[in-house]
Amino acid sequence: MRFLFVTFGLYLTFLPDSRADDRQTLLDSLQQRLDQFTTIDTARVDILNEIGYEYWTIDPVQSVQYGGKALALADSLDYLPGTAFAERVIGVANWAQGNYEEGLSYLLDALNHYQSLNDSLGVANIFVNIGLIYSDQQSYEEALSYYEEAYRTFDILKKTHRQIHTAIHIGQLYQSKHRYDLAQTSYQQALQLSDSVQHDYGLGASYLYLGQLALATGKLNEALDYCYQALPFQEAQGNMHGKSLTYYTLGSIERERGNYSEAEEHLLHALKKATIVSSRQNRRDIYLELRQVAEATGDYQQALAYFNNYHTLQDSLLNAEKLREIVRLENRYKLEKKEQELLVQQQSVNLMQQEARIQRFFRNGLLFGIIALAIIGYLVTTQQRLKIKKNREVLAKHQEVSRSQQQLAQVELENAQLRQKELTQELEFKSRELTSYTINFIQKNELIDQLKSGIQQAKRQAKPEMRQQLNSLSRLVDQNSHIDREWEDFKRYFEEVHQGFFANLKHYCPELSNNELKLCALLKLNMSMKEMANILGISPDSVKTARYRLRKKLGLSKEEKLVDFIINIEQNLTSSSTSDTDLLV
Repeated sequence: MRFLFVTFGLYLTFLPDSRADDRQTLLDSLQQRLDQFTTIDTARVDILNEIGYEYWTIDPVQSVQYGGKALALADSLDYLPGTAFAERVIGVANWAQGNYEEGLSYLLDALNHYQSLNDSLGVANIFVNIGLIYSDQQSYEEALSYYEEAYRTFDILKKTHRQIHTAIHIGQLYQSKHRYDLAQTSYQQALQLSDSVQHDYGLGASYLYLGQLALATGKLNEALDYCYQALPFQEAQGNMHGKSLTYYTLGSIERERGNYSEAEEHLLHALKKATIVSSRQNRRDIYLELRQVAEATGDYQQALAYFNNYHTLQDSLLNAEKLREIVRLENRYKLEKKEQELLVQQQSVNLMQQEARIQRFFRNGLLFGIIALAIIGYLVTTQQRLKIKKNREVLAKHQEVSRSQQQLAQVELENAQLRQKELTQELEFKSRELTSYTINFIQKNELIDQLKSGIQQAKRQAKPEMRQQLNSLSRLVDQNSHIDREWEDFKRYFEEVHQGFFANLKHYCPELSNNELKLCALLKLNMSMKEMANILGISPDSVKTARYRLRKKLGLSKEEKLVDFIINIEQNLTSSSTSDTDLLV
């Protein structure tokens, strides 16, 4: 399996670069448009910037040249968006070549222009580019602050491609600080975002830096897998800078594995790509790695040659760094001197302003006192007038509120009387309805009794075959009497008039049966013995017996009348509750 990965990686080196061809086709198309477009206007600036932008990753030197032409033309046309983009193109291209000081200068100019244009996306892009320069100079805290601010802006603007790039840069920063767990998280985040939008550059870069991270943590097989996954996407993009880094990483992995022939082949590929993009830093690191491979194979003459090349590039980078440091120190000195001069001038101005304030104070003191007295007099008079006016308004409001309250009370009283009248009328209607239903109930039961009695009399005089028909008629009458159902209807009408009657009885005497509750309801209506017997479907003697048992359950004395007690059951319950309370006290 490992041999297949190596073979596949070498094969990719010689594959026709379709996406690289697409990029070259795009560059050719842009160059053709530029040659045909002879008018000196903003459209020509945009074409020059597009060409410089496309050369970023494949030829930073060309990128600087086209960015410089775009910048000069945009300045002459006073075309601020074109100026800002051209400064960004030149700044990033200088960073790619290791010219940090010059790159930062252009990027800061671009930042000012994008801010004046209120271009949030442009500002966020510049933040990423400035973060790269700070990160390369190991100013990690400053770099991280720029990255995080840019990432938040890209997230708000829904710029997923830019989020991918920023997440990769954050991962590189954490890896430089040996915070491998945070670096892993950032690279995986970039990989997921890239996969969600099929972003070839993001996929290639994510796999490359995951491979470098695996190499740093000693996971060589995992590192090799990641690098071979990165190459197809970098080939498709024509990303020379990325391919240089990937082959450099593959060479380092194979050197660690002891495969010196494969390591040298990968490193020479990396050197070729780094030379094309004029990256001194990449070439320096590659020469150092080649020297170690040559020493491991015993080719000390070649190792010395590689080391001399490394040393030359290192001195070049160090000299450039020293020069940048001198420039920074000179700028800092000039700035501090300027600040001191400004401080002295500010102190002089403050002293003069203080003397002027004292003179104005004495000159205006008297005038201020006179004006103050006049204002106080005016305020006192005005306050007194306002107080009198306010008292009058309060009195008028109190009178108005009093009238409104009286009117409201009158309306509420009329409403209460109207509701009382409606309730009284409703109660009278329900009482008439109950009385009517009771009379109909009695009459129906009397009719049924007469019918039963007539059937019994006819049975005694009828012939045997006629008796059978009379028995069927008698059963039919019994089946359709529906005493229980009619009692439920009667109970519903009764409770609408005498609400809580049955509940009060059950509360007073829980042992009362349903038949006894029926008897109490009929007593409440002050019915005669015959009427109660007729409704209950029993004889008058049975009614007397039921009344006697009810008196015993209710615990009535001989002097107390059962009907009066039932009619006044609510008052009896109230007096009983009062007596119980007195006993408890």
